[in-house]
Amino acid sequence: MQHKRALWWGTLTLTGAALASRGLGLIYRMLLARFLGSEGLGFFQMIFPLYISLVTLAVAGTPVAVSQLVAEENINGVLLVRRSLAIVMFTSLPLITLVILAARPLAIVLYHDTQFSVFLITVAPALLAVGFSAVLRGYFVGVQHLSYPAFSQVAEQLSRVVILYTILNIFGQQAFNNAPLVAVALIPLGEGISLIILASAYSHTLSHELPWNSSSEPRGTTISQILELSVPVTLSRLLGSLVGVIEAFWLPWRLEKAGMSTYNAIRYFGQLTGMAIPLILFPTALTMALATNLIPLVSQAHSRHDQAGIRSVLTESLQTTAVFTVPVTMFLLIFGIQLDDLFFHAHIPASLFYPLTLGGFFLYFDITLSGALRGLGRTDIPMRNDLIASGVELTLIWLLTTNLSIAPTGVATAIAIGFVISPILNTWSLSRLTRISISWLAILAVPLISAIPALLTFILWHVWSMPLNVNPLVKLVAGIALGLLAYLAALAMTGRSFRMRL
Repeated sequence: MQHKRALWWGTLTLTGAALASRGLGLIYRMLLARFLGSEGLGFFQMIFPLYISLVTLAVAGTPVAVSQLVAEENINGVLLVRRSLAIVMFTSLPLITLVILAARPLAIVLYHDTQFSVFLITVAPALLAVGFSAVLRGYFVGVQHLSYPAFSQVAEQLSRVVILYTILNIFGQQAFNNAPLVAVALIPLGEGISLIILASAYSHTLSHELPWNSSSEPRGTTISQILELSVPVTLSRLLGSLVGVIEAFWLPWRLEKAGMSTYNAIRYFGQLTGMAIPLILFPTALTMALATNLIPLVSQAHSRHDQAGIRSVLTESLQTTAVFTVPVTMFLLIFGIQLDDLFFHAHIPASLFYPLTLGGFFLYFDITLSGALRGLGRTDIPMRNDLIASGVELTLIWLLTTNLSIAPTGVATAIAIGFVISPILNTWSLSRLTRISISWLAILAVPLISAIPALLTFILWHVWSMPLNVNPLVKLVAGIALGLLAYLAALAMTGRSFRMRL
């Protein structure tokens, strides 16, 4: 019962913050799209995957290791944080130096354009702030003080939104000659604000709580033990970000080879990664919160050899994922393109959006499954499965971009198939490792049945409101509200509700 309470409250806290952050992120994307345009957003998105790769190396997987180790008994939390910060400093400072000194060669090799060098130099200082923030965030997750990382996450996004909104409304869209550079400069600014909040909270926690007994050498605080858990996470996330880097310079090139103009190739890449995918990834606010909260809870149960506890937490997490993501996926299939047009004015083609939406449904579960595996200490398994899925995805992108008539749809389909493969492999790995059989029929049946009335409500509202002269945003919000009420009513009638078992 206690682990369910921790799962629910921790997930609600992180989900609330993540939803607020994702909401601010969508607003930020809207502002960026208007500030940069499709081509400028394409340039920004080309630099962003490399930044994520550098962040992955700088962070070195420490948040997962810290949250898992600090959740166990007899752990010296202060010593653990200090050693993790030392690891981050050891990895991030050389990276910052390398990026600054080699910015021009990197820009030429990766992007064939020297103007990207100033972007790299501008974003480099953020690496140290991100690494330190990650360690402190992992500590707070491990001790279940989740309000601090939640607040810092929202404050980081809010600062970027406020600044960009001010720029657009005071200086105007054409005030800067190099608008993408302004957008890149907001990255270290937001990360710095997040670090200040987390560092202040950590200092406050140490001064108001009992100190750890640092005279003994508690279990799980050596650097080798931290690295044993963090290195596979680092490699897994590095793999994902490297795939993004490869796509950033390779995908536009493949589209050009297929016969698309350079402008249209960059514009397509901006639509794909800067407008369509962020909307589809919005529901991962819940699954990322579940995965983050699962790690210490599963780790605690695993350290006690509590198989029933692992099964209970895993089942509860997957059921919650299904209850949330089934209607969200249905909503995106119906209103996703309209929502993208409303927010970004990008006119995303259906052939690009629908495959990504269907693949995203599998991705939501993959995040939860990966969190459970990492909580069991098998951080290497999600890395291996991600490697397989990424290999298939890149192979399909190569094969499906040989002809311009199928290339745009082929890219989206290849990414969606990559989303599907990873959770299938993680489900098999988790069942083999724990001997827990996941009943997907039982997990999905109630949400799918309950989604039918919501779907009918969506359709009836759309047909009824079509002749009315109503603001599109008002019509969209009203449709969401009516569909959500129908879905909640159906859930209650089928025996599944959101009542927390406290």
